[in-house]
Amino acid sequence: GVSGHAGLFSNTGDIAVLMQTMLNGGGYGDVQLFSAETVKMFTTSSKEDATFGLGWRVNGNATMTPTFGTLASPQTYGHTGWTGTVTVIDPVNHMAIVMLSNKPHSPVADPQKNPNMFESGQLPIATYGWVVDQVYAALKQK
Repeated sequence: GVSGHAGLFSNTGDIAVLMQTMLNGGGYGDVQLFSAETVKMFTTSSKEDATFGLGWRVNGNATMTPTFGTLASPQTYGHTGWTGTVTVIDPVNHMAIVMLSNKPHSPVADPQKNPNMFESGQLPIATYGWVVDQVYAALKQK
């Protein structure tokens, strides 16, 4: 990424542990890393913007469908990154989704028009909410 905050730089296993820790109220296995109250503090909508918690985007006022899709619960929270990454943690449905991609590492579509628009940005996977909805829909079919 262009800077340390511009993506989710890890692997799916480690991010899955973090997401499960959040779902577990701050613990994983026999280790309690932080309290359930801390999780609540992280994921409570701020007064300034209902879509921001502390370090997380939150579904807040349900305007986050481009990130969380249309099927996630209102209590859903997660994080995105410029590099084509998204995490979705839905405590109501007891599930977490992580997608790691290298979206900006494809050719620039039209450098004269927009040097930051990559060819892969035109694919459905570039719309996080669409991807998240596909996961929810697939799980509901089972």
